[in-house]
Amino acid sequence: MTQRNITRYTYETTSFQGWRLSICRKWNQFTKYFSDRQYGSEEAAFKAAIEMRDRIFDALRQTPDDPRAVFERFKNGVEDIPAETLPAAANN
Repeated sequence: MTQRNITRYTYETTSFQGWRLSICRKWNQFTKYFSDRQYGSEEAAFKAAIEMRDRIFDALRQTPDDPRAVFERFKNGVEDIPAETLPAAANN
């Protein structure tokens, strides 16, 4: 299984096994990890990574000039909440 922007992480020296979603636009980086343990299986974690990647790409197509704002909305799973409505501490 290979998909654009998604990499498999399986290290013998750590307990983490899962997928990493990494997207870079205009010198802004978004990275999120999807643990097999958290999602219940390797396939479920992979599916979650693909779904988030596709939602981010859709948002980037709508606002291509401001990838930082798009990435902030998706940080910590708050993608459905506009950044300007978050508490001040969450916007930092």
